[in-house]
Amino acid sequence: PAPPRAPDRRGPPRRPGRRGPPQGEPPAHEPLAPASREGRLPLSYAQERLWFLDDFAPGATEYHVAGTLRLTGSLDHAALTAAVAGLVARHEALRTTFTAVDGQGTQVVHAAMDVPVRTASAATDEALDALLRAETAVPFDLRTGPLLRVLLVATAEPDTHTLLLVMHHIVTDGASMEIVVRELSAGYSAGLHPERAADAPEPLAVQYADFAAWQRARYSADALDRHAAYWKEQLAGIQPLELPTDRPRTSSRGEGGGADDAGAVHTFTLPEEVADGLRALGRERGASLFVTLTALTQLLLARRSGQDDIAVGTAVPGRERAEVEPLVGFFINVLVLRSRLDPGLPFSAYLDQVRETVLAAFEHQDVPFERLVELVAPERDTSRTPLIQSMVVLQNTPAEPCAFEGLRVERGQLARTDSPYEVSWEFEEGAAAGTGGGPLHCAIEYRTALFDAATVERMGRHFT
Repeated sequence: PAPPRAPDRRGPPRRPGRRGPPQGEPPAHEPLAPASREGRLPLSYAQERLWFLDDFAPGATEYHVAGTLRLTGSLDHAALTAAVAGLVARHEALRTTFTAVDGQGTQVVHAAMDVPVRTASAATDEALDALLRAETAVPFDLRTGPLLRVLLVATAEPDTHTLLLVMHHIVTDGASMEIVVRELSAGYSAGLHPERAADAPEPLAVQYADFAAWQRARYSADALDRHAAYWKEQLAGIQPLELPTDRPRTSSRGEGGGADDAGAVHTFTLPEEVADGLRALGRERGASLFVTLTALTQLLLARRSGQDDIAVGTAVPGRERAEVEPLVGFFINVLVLRSRLDPGLPFSAYLDQVRETVLAAFEHQDVPFERLVELVAPERDTSRTPLIQSMVVLQNTPAEPCAFEGLRVERGQLARTDSPYEVSWEFEEGAAAGTGGGPLHCAIEYRTALFDAATVERMGRHFT
């Protein structure tokens, strides 16, 4: 399934005092060193799935990652252009295209790649929104690139621009977008002050292609038998989520931007007193807010589906290695959280079970989701994503401050127009989250081919 595209700032707990790998498993500190650039550069497991999907249906737009910055003030176009060029030169992922060699997907890292800062104008907010949506929906060609587009739109307000960044998910993720914004900011300042060239950042020790080669070597053959055994047992007999829909499923999903993948988002806010009650309940049971929200979401899905065995997915950043923290690339991994509900249990006991399930999943998070699909080998159903049809995500860390020298900067967010999953839940703690309180902002993303807006709105009311 498509990995989540929101910034991967998640809050599930990890079991304290995590043990080192058992005999026969590669040590976590195994060096991540530069790989040879001679011969084929393999794809990471996450990249491989997106490559297969693009090969099956070229031109799909559901894997586009987009973000906007509203820049107010006297903008220096030359400095912005230099910042983009510096970013592309620094990160190989932004100079990478993909091809097949002997039937296998391969990364092609280019020595240089031109990513122009194109310009446009919009006289009204409506025109701006239409322009941004149209630009985001333009397909990428993974074989030719570039897989980053930059559009600077002058708006009707004086000295105000909207900067749109669009990337294909195969070269980025949520944390990467934060790195992109941070380095564009630094590069913009450097462009304004060329005399500070000596202050340029240190070259990166490794690049994304090095991580992909390391991952392939680390997770090859029987390297992760202990983790594989856990997941085989945990996911044995897993069944798809069977929510009642407003329209029947088609035989295959609408890959390539078809109507079956069209999506929409319903948003609502969980009042502060309710959110605080959830936090207090979690504290009583030793469960994080993420665990409590996962338990509630699975309970609601169970009641709506009539099933007592519910699996949802969540995302982890996949950046445990210090070497990859400063890299732009696709690192997110998806974990499967499966709960079995016994109506005779009190909710407190059920919450304890979910807590243990989440802790165990994080203990075994090293296995890439793509390997889970291979291990479990669920019956192929082209109308659904494998293993999970719903995601649960908690955003519980504020976005990094964003500043461009001499400009006022505001982050923007584009409304989603497609949905890889049937129904997914995203929660974000409000401004008071750092003090241990505040409301919860909730968003339910859904496929419009299956659900009406009124159905999803009712689902949100039932959750509350």
